[in-house]
Amino acid sequence: MASGSGTISEKGQITVPKDVRDALGLHPGDRLLFDVESGDRAVVRKARPARLTEIIATWGAGEMPAVELQRRLRAEWEGRERRQGRHRH
Repeated sequence: MASGSGTISEKGQITVPKDVRDALGLHPGDRLLFDVESGDRAVVRKARPARLTEIIATWGAGEMPAVELQRRLRAEWEGRERRQGRHRH
């Protein structure tokens, strides 16, 4: 299990330890969800983009050629299928 600690800055920001980022597959721009379980315990998990427009926005796709956008969407979809054990050969 990956674990680590961080310090909250004056702006409320925290650095996620590398081991945790790697274990969750986090990349710059990814969002996290925080669930408070009790007064002093919280669970942090990677948020899944809810909408296609949110995925495209994180890529800065406004300037991206349509062919490149299609390639990235296909790769993202195939990666999710593979991680969920549904990849077809």
